[in-house]
Amino acid sequence: MITSVLDPAARSSSVESLTGTDLLRATVVNLQAERGAELWGLARHLGLSPDEADDAVQETLVRLWAALHDGQDIQRMDAWAFRALYRLAMDRHRWRRRVRLLTERVGAQPPRHSGVDHADRMAIWEAVETLPERQRLATYLRYRADLPYDEIGAILGIAPASARSHVSRALDALRVELGEEASR
Repeated sequence: MITSVLDPAARSSSVESLTGTDLLRATVVNLQAERGAELWGLARHLGLSPDEADDAVQETLVRLWAALHDGQDIQRMDAWAFRALYRLAMDRHRWRRRVRLLTERVGAQPPRHSGVDHADRMAIWEAVETLPERQRLATYLRYRADLPYDEIGAILGIAPASARSHVSRALDALRVELGEEASR
């Protein structure tokens, strides 16, 4: 159980008398005292800055405490912590890569200059809000999120052809609605 992680030499009568949350806290504090520097060193070795390494170690220990609090049976807490820290560092790197790719994608596109002014755009999106739910979602995903039809279909749980059909019907409805407003 949890007390097996505590070093028998470090155990005192006060630690043995701890129960529940206090025992979990003591276990995590003990792990931090014994392996915290190694956890931080691994985080740095994995390419995190000193501040990011501090945050990652802290997040790892909080996740360990939460896992123990939820009743997970963790045999080797130090191994669990190192694995969790590794995953956190890899998630950080993936996030950075996604942000970099997104900024390159957004920055590489020339600014769009259409003949539609801001008020017209607002009117169009207000009209989109009046569409049936599937048409509205498909239109939003296609033109605001710039997703292909196969991804829209996967998000909405429909076939890509159905996603294309929903967008097409939405555009037809918008042409009618906005065309009527323009003629008024």
